[in-house]
Parts: sequence; C-alpha cells; structure tokens
Amino acid sequence: MLGFITGGNIAAVPALRSPHVGAALAALIAAAALWPRAAAADDDFAYGRRIFQEKAQCPYCHGWAGDGSGEPQSSGGAANLRETRLTRDQLIEVISCGVPGKAMPRFDDQAYAEKRCYNGVTEASLGQYLPPLPPGSVLQHREIEALVGFLQAKIIGRGPITRAECLEALGERAARTCSQYPETP
Repeated sequence: MLGFITGGNIAAVPALRSPHVGAALAALIAAAALWPRAAAADDDFAYGRRIFQEKAQCPYCHGWAGDGSGEPQSSGGAANLRETRLTRDQLIEVISCGVPGKAMPRFDDQAYAEKRCYNGVTEASLGQYLPPLPPGSVLQHREIEALVGFLQAKIIGRGPITRAECLEALGERAARTCSQYPETP
C-alpha cells in the first residue's frame, strides 16, 4: 500500500485526493521512518546506562552521576566524567585498557595481549603497573561503545547535577535524596 501511495498514485484513491490528506499522509510516513531511529537511540542509552550502573559498576568509583564522588566505600579519587575532555576514541581506550598504575581497571582482558593499548604497550612492559581486571566482569567492544555513547549523551559536559537528572537516574523513590540538587544548574 505504501509503495502504491508513494508511487505517485494518490489521485487514484478517492479519499486521498485532498491536498491536506496528502500532506498529512506524507508527514505520517516521515514520522514513521524516524521513529525506529529514535527508539533505537533510547534503547542504546538504556543499554549504556545498564552497563554503567550494573555490569561495569562505574558508580562505585565515579558516582551515580559520574562526578567522581564514588560510593562511600571507594577512595573518591576517580575521574570526574562530567568534566572530562577525552574524545570518544580516548574514552574507549581508557575503558578498554584502564590506567596504568591507577585504580581504573581494564575492561578488555585481551587489549594488552593484542597490543591495542597506548600505542602498543604490552602487559610485560607494564609489569606491576598493569591495570587490574574489574571486580565484576569484562566488557565486549560493543558494550564499551554503548557505555561511551551513554557517557557522551548523559554525563560528559553536563555541568552541576540537577534534580531532574537525579530523578532520571535514581527514580521517583529517591525524590527526597534528589531534593538536595537545584532545579537548574
């Protein structure tokens, strides 16, 4: 039907002869074409958020908002992701390879073996400074990319934490906790 209508035969269907109906139909077709992309983007952010919060356990060190505050059990020395200036490729490398000599783990267990870290640095050359594997689980490359997509869309460059952002991340059950943040930055 769509091919029939978009093939220039709108005049052949009596109910569609009105220019208003034709314009409305064209708008509906355009919206339908864009909807799967918007839904996919929302799914990607949700997937990246789950990796951030659950699988990679990033809030343990970086805090639920990525501000580096970490959970009470962490050292609190994690990077403030809200202020990072790292590019997408640099973020992928840091998450994949960790940070030598620091607490940031490497989420790609083969990255050093395959010489994909920091211009070919190897496990042997780092010795005791080899970043640890995460306490949870390692990540697949697509998971690292989804995590970086989430960081870039929802954390990096966001400025001070807002109440709306807190509610989005923690849900309505945390309204009391979120009331400490301003409505706008």
